[in-house]
Amino acid sequence: MLRRLGILASCASLVAAAPAAWAGARAIKGPYLTNLADGNVDVRFELDAPETASVEVTREGAGAGRPGVIRGRDLLPERSTMHVVHVGGLEPSAAYAYTVRVGGAPIADGHFVSAPPAASAQDQTFLVYGDDRSNPAAHAAVVQAMQAVPADFLVNTGDVVADGGSAADWQAFFDVERALLRERPLFIAIGNHELYDDRAGANFARYFGFRGGAGDAAQLYGTARVGRIRLFVLNAMEDFAGGDERRWLEDELARADAEPGIDWRVAVLHFGPWSSGPHGPNRGLRDAKVPELLAAHKVDLVLAGHDHTYERGDGGLLKYIVSGGGGAPLYPISTLARTARKVESAYHFVQITTTADTVRVEARRVDGSVFDRCAFRKGGLWDCDDAVAPPARVQRGDALPAPHPPSSGGSERCACRVVGGGAGGDGGSRRAFIVPVLAGVAWAARVSRRPSRRPPR
Repeated sequence: MLRRLGILASCASLVAAAPAAWAGARAIKGPYLTNLADGNVDVRFELDAPETASVEVTREGAGAGRPGVIRGRDLLPERSTMHVVHVGGLEPSAAYAYTVRVGGAPIADGHFVSAPPAASAQDQTFLVYGDDRSNPAAHAAVVQAMQAVPADFLVNTGDVVADGGSAADWQAFFDVERALLRERPLFIAIGNHELYDDRAGANFARYFGFRGGAGDAAQLYGTARVGRIRLFVLNAMEDFAGGDERRWLEDELARADAEPGIDWRVAVLHFGPWSSGPHGPNRGLRDAKVPELLAAHKVDLVLAGHDHTYERGDGGLLKYIVSGGGGAPLYPISTLARTARKVESAYHFVQITTTADTVRVEARRVDGSVFDRCAFRKGGLWDCDDAVAPPARVQRGDALPAPHPPSSGGSERCACRVVGGGAGGDGGSRRAFIVPVLAGVAWAARVSRRPSRRPPR
């Protein structure tokens, strides 16, 4: 059963303002929720000054009884601006309220629903969007439409900011998504605009990095289980011919093969293996046989962005969705990939609902209208298409004006070369390396070096 987070998300007025007498640090980003899993969630926020902070969580609703207060564990040093507070010991599928305190004074609060138990057979719904950058008005319209749709968690396909090294761009993102992310946990794949340089990658790790296998280090890719769904969130700009991420992915896929109670395996990445948009397919992934690897380990669906369109398709090995209509300038569709089944250039998001044997997809424009509705069963075809190579249906949806007109080549250019192959940018093999995430903090992020030339936004 769907959890009514849409109602909670619309209640922006529930956030507690700091008491008038409080003159200490305030939250400039968040609080926002990440890393939802069985019995756990992380509450993140950034303050405008270094300060000790804490998060208190209490059970709400029927069955709450007289709950005690759960106090989260801050994964970062006590006195810092950025805080990642891990909250464990949560009951499954339960409503909770949380309060952020600085110096003992409440500065913000919110609500969330915990993940269902691993053995749960209940339906799950999540929303997919991406490429939010460059146009705050379009981005805000997408977010407002999403707030009206109940969902258990969010998946973002990356490129949430125009320049990952820009503090102003990150602030704009968090300002637009403040109410949404305060109530719904987010899983996000890093995009090329978050990989311009070392600072960009470090910012992404600071705000959304996955905790790695060693201590509390942060990395740019990770995996999570939410109920009966296993997510593999990848850095698609990496060289998958070898290296740490390739080895990690192989290990995690193999581990998930034997994981009990998993109905669906979903890969999330920014630059996917199939697309009809100007960027086209990710040749690096294709050359490294990543689709074959995912298919061999029973991955059911690939979610991507990068091209600023909507596309639903079937690559033969895997079904896929491209969702890049979150705010960036829309791309025209001039050539259709043979894998495409439905394409539209519009600002949008995607609602995905999973049952024990079916995945249902609804793509929605910013006015809430559904322009694509389809489903598939395990191992089956999309049920809304002809059985044999149907022609893709192409539409141009109603779109808000974009701030940057497309180039004469039909698309906005960006640094999008994948190490080892792909289109755009200048090349050269690059290696993954470690950069410090927080000054004076033993948090690290693994990022890929990108070409030093910064293209036009």
